[in-house]
Amino acid sequence: MYASSMLTSFSQDRWTQLISQTYFPLTLNYGNPEARFQGSLNVWRAEDSDFSLSRLRSYKAEYSRSQSQIAQDDHSSFLVTIPLRTHVFFSQHGRSLSCPPGHFIVEQGDAPYRFGYESPNDMWVFKVPGQSMKNRIRRPERYSQHCFSAEKGLGCAFVEFLMICSQRVNECSINDQNCLFEQALSMLSLVLEQDERVLSSDQSHLKTAHLMRIERYISASLGDPELTPARIAQYNGISLRYLHKLFSGSGYTVREWVKIQRLEAAHRDLEASPAGINIGEIAYRWGFSDQAQFSRVFKQHFGYPARELREQKT
Repeated sequence: MYASSMLTSFSQDRWTQLISQTYFPLTLNYGNPEARFQGSLNVWRAEDSDFSLSRLRSYKAEYSRSQSQIAQDDHSSFLVTIPLRTHVFFSQHGRSLSCPPGHFIVEQGDAPYRFGYESPNDMWVFKVPGQSMKNRIRRPERYSQHCFSAEKGLGCAFVEFLMICSQRVNECSINDQNCLFEQALSMLSLVLEQDERVLSSDQSHLKTAHLMRIERYISASLGDPELTPARIAQYNGISLRYLHKLFSGSGYTVREWVKIQRLEAAHRDLEASPAGINIGEIAYRWGFSDQAQFSRVFKQHFGYPARELREQKT
């Protein structure tokens, strides 16, 4: 964590540098190019991943992300911004939003956008690695088109959990830090995927409705080793050919999506389970019938073997 919670005077160049280091390269417009800038930034990070949580307080500012900045950036990320004091404006993919306190927005870091506020503001910002977001939520860029409520229910619980993360993440081991932020992402995915507006905003309402129902069925059935495309199609009342067509524009085949969801679930389980539970038991729990195959695809997907994650628990 760095920076004070009290507003501090910065040169405009220094504040731009601080913001770009925390999130990704951005251009800032301050209005008066000669004035010093007042702001503060507290950041809590997961040590060995790109997850972070920050509390940003500042005078009014406008932030923009250009295509040239995106082209020079090796990592994609999403920002979930929760204003606490006043509205923020946000424009991406040709749509403009005004997000009031008590709500939040999702900013896609690998697409141009504009963001800002006209008076002093106070915000939470949850930074999620692009691949983690895409592994958990199909086509997450859809959600940059809407403002989501955090005033009650799951949305409120998600924001409250982020506040708990800020209080406890520095007490956690590196492994548990990642687990904490993964749980926050799980809560975020529940909030986003139950929002019915995303259905009507897509070009094909019926296609999106089918996909969301299929994804929920897959999530609930990951432990079934017989979870095949044919069974998925039959349960959801569609042809196998149409099932494959639905997934053709998602970047994954049906089998790939099932495998990724199983691996992500097994990874979370390995992080959270007591040391006495072995790798094979967790592999079988999530639908893998062959431990050797599980170990191989786990390493391919995450870049390190499952036993390495298990050994961190001992």
